[in-house]
Amino acid sequence: MYIKLKNIQKSIFLIVVLLTAFILVGCKTSETDNPDDYDFTDLSVRDYVSENGVVAAANPYAAKAGLDILKAGGNAFDAAVAVSFALGVVEPNASGLGGGGIMVAYDASAGEYISYNFREFVPAAGDASAYSNGASDLDYGALSCGVPTQVAGLLTILEERGLKTRQEVMAPAIDYAENGVPVTPELANNINDCFYIIMDSRSETKNVYTSDGITPLASGDILTQADLANTLKLISEQGAEGFYTGVVAESIVNTLAEQGGIITLADLEYAMNNYPIVETPVQGTYHGYDIVSATTPSSGGIILLEALNMLEVYGDVGELEHNSAEYINVVATAMQLAYGDKRKYIADSKFVDVPIQGLISKAYAEERWEKFNANEAYLGRFIGDDDFGDPWAYQTNTTNTVFSETAIDEHYSTTTFSVADKDGNIVSVTQTINHFFGNGIVPEGTGFFLNNQLSSFSLTSTSAAYVKPYKQPVSHIMPTIIMKDGNPYATLGSPGSMRIPAAVLQVILNMIDFGMDIQTAINSPRFYSYACASTDLSSASKDIYIERALSNSVRDGLVSMNYNVIVEGSDEIDLFFGGVQGIRFIYEEGKLHGGADPRRDGKALGY
Repeated sequence: MYIKLKNIQKSIFLIVVLLTAFILVGCKTSETDNPDDYDFTDLSVRDYVSENGVVAAANPYAAKAGLDILKAGGNAFDAAVAVSFALGVVEPNASGLGGGGIMVAYDASAGEYISYNFREFVPAAGDASAYSNGASDLDYGALSCGVPTQVAGLLTILEERGLKTRQEVMAPAIDYAENGVPVTPELANNINDCFYIIMDSRSETKNVYTSDGITPLASGDILTQADLANTLKLISEQGAEGFYTGVVAESIVNTLAEQGGIITLADLEYAMNNYPIVETPVQGTYHGYDIVSATTPSSGGIILLEALNMLEVYGDVGELEHNSAEYINVVATAMQLAYGDKRKYIADSKFVDVPIQGLISKAYAEERWEKFNANEAYLGRFIGDDDFGDPWAYQTNTTNTVFSETAIDEHYSTTTFSVADKDGNIVSVTQTINHFFGNGIVPEGTGFFLNNQLSSFSLTSTSAAYVKPYKQPVSHIMPTIIMKDGNPYATLGSPGSMRIPAAVLQVILNMIDFGMDIQTAINSPRFYSYACASTDLSSASKDIYIERALSNSVRDGLVSMNYNVIVEGSDEIDLFFGGVQGIRFIYEEGKLHGGADPRRDGKALGY
């Protein structure tokens, strides 16, 4: 009897232990539960699962700024504005007050998709004759600066869609600038890599980004930006006028003029009164998923939809081995064809007739893919001045304009973030000052770098990117939202210039066709292949860039398909291939899964 009782007691004890362990595990506060209970700057964990709201950004401090606004009752638009201003402080190499960007959003209360275009534009005096030194004037220095539109865009978004005040959403950015934040690993790398730009700038800028006037800040050092804090305070107190008029505007104009720039106070006033431009995003479908992305002057959304349409024509890429040579070849071929169209047709549609309807047409994708397949058999050769279809044939407006090819612009910079709130609002933003640290010019006393966005223009009159006053530069920016059966599925974007569409495309395929969660989809190794023209399609090999994490057997397979394989970066994965920050909506569980890219200082936070 005693033995039986003792066994029963042991069994009860074991059950209690197991139940207690189960309860503790179930209730344990972790990276996916409450950011107040852990170090939110810990980059050993990038993703976050929550039920109410998520922010995924390229810097943990920026993500925290947006999260705090959500927790204080703000919506996704409020949080997005807070993140945007904060990124200009904690990631000043990639974006800031001196640049611009694009937002693609879903407003749940209105049930509509909307895009805010606050890309920079060519100043009024910026016709081709203003750039007497040719492309070098457009690439770097005072003449390369487009009129900044970031502030006008953000404040309008806040006023039209937000719930919080300017002071509330800007408070985190002001605090970070005034009191300082630790330098994150990737920012430290960028400061070091671009230190020549900083040392060529004014003395107060050198003091900001060095520990002693000559040594670049390292990871963990405190970055304090007093001048930038003062500029942010002016905007917080005065609104757009605090940036586009008065001392800040005068400093922008005067500092640029000293170095040959042509932006005027009238240009800044024009930006304040005419930006952002509210637009309808481009929309398409892929295997039953609705894809919503940025329209012109960005090419990214159009490239994405065209590539996805061609992959639908191919069939089910999910049946291929993921990241095998065969899979990479198929996806790279779709990229090449879509990028080739970008070079010939896409620019600021306010100035250039762009066959958007034709480019995103599924019938055009079928014609283009099948004609290429018949001629090239997926050999991955040069594509550009080809005869693989005409998008104007699928366009209501049949202008039939074809331009000379646009120059290639290879840069790592720009930043992106995504926000979702408990009410169903979704916001995705990509913003930039173009190259890291822009044109290297900091207006006196302001603390922010100006952009060199005019590097995206051409001085060739037959190019779609021919420079003209008030024209916006074509880019690859593409904040994107995906829906399934009327419910949110995912939102994401990436920096990386021409690698942006490649990065976003691959993450989307990883989720939809291979069933990956968003963090796994972001972590997965990437590749990139662009369209370059050649008159000899029979012999020319095609460059393809791959991450080191892809195996030697994959490289050998691509070489056998006539690719020139370029392994980019010294690490297994590299920021050359973008920095995707996004959110996957686990609709059936009522959860949001934020994912952040380890190629940058990405971090997702939620509550």
